[in-house]
Amino acid sequence: MQQPNSRRAATLALLMMAGSAWAQTQAARPSAAQPARMQVEHARGVTELLLVPQRVVVYDLASLDTMQALKLPVTGVPRVHFPAYLAGYADARYQVAGSLFEPEYEALSRIRPDLIVVAGRSASKYEALSRIAPTLDLSTSGKDLLGDMQRNVTALASLWGKQAQGAQLMQQVRSEVEATRAVAARAAPGLLVLAVNQNMSAQTPGSRFGLLHDVLGIKPALPADPAQARGIALKMDDIARIDPEWLFVIDRNAGTGSTRDKDGQPVLPSRVLFDNDIIKSTRAGRKQQLVFVDPQLWYLLGSSGPQAMQANAQQIRTALERQSP
Repeated sequence: MQQPNSRRAATLALLMMAGSAWAQTQAARPSAAQPARMQVEHARGVTELLLVPQRVVVYDLASLDTMQALKLPVTGVPRVHFPAYLAGYADARYQVAGSLFEPEYEALSRIRPDLIVVAGRSASKYEALSRIAPTLDLSTSGKDLLGDMQRNVTALASLWGKQAQGAQLMQQVRSEVEATRAVAARAAPGLLVLAVNQNMSAQTPGSRFGLLHDVLGIKPALPADPAQARGIALKMDDIARIDPEWLFVIDRNAGTGSTRDKDGQPVLPSRVLFDNDIIKSTRAGRKQQLVFVDPQLWYLLGSSGPQAMQANAQQIRTALERQSP
């Protein structure tokens, strides 16, 4: 339930006071007792920490992906439909601290975090949260997904002295990507479609789902349109006109776990939506080159977690290899 504005403001004020007291306590410690200050680079610049974090609140699934892979401590998590490999974070030992969009300040007051991680959907709360505790913004962009992931993995790994493990993790990611790029170089062009019930949009190079074309190297069946970075609206007849040899589909409702639309009506699964004569008449349909990608890893995580990117690269490579002559 959403807090009344006055109650939320009071809670936030108390948290800000606690954050100020925390900073003063750290500054007042004798210099001989202080560890080396840690400078952590992230999407908003550099954040300084004086202590290794112990109570970490994370509002981003891709960051949880990284923290799980590196076995880093987590105290607070968002209320969300976790993908299977992150389902352990739904356990009662992890405190719910809000949603992917909105923090719950009373929960933060109980947790008293010494590090908060935001990204993507929660990035707009960076300023407010950074007044409560040191906060990292680990957002990624479609311009350099691998480079942003490298920065984020390095940031988290360095806080707990796991730089070697972080480097090894990124090497695994790059190996999967290169293996898929080698297969993609021989593949025919493809079209990536985000489907929300019967609303569809083409995701071209440079979009927020840039993994397919920009990272994995699938040639686009539809050129990029910089003015349509969120996607180019499509109808079934448009897909028939484009006539891609490969058709990749992200089912947003499946990714979020939605079963009803905003009007309370049952959602239309993409596997049902795309099971029609128009799609079957395309080259992708005739060759059975229609791939429903993992909706949670593509939509909820944006392929921005190292484990998610590896899994997505493997799925694309497996599909391409299965159809290779």
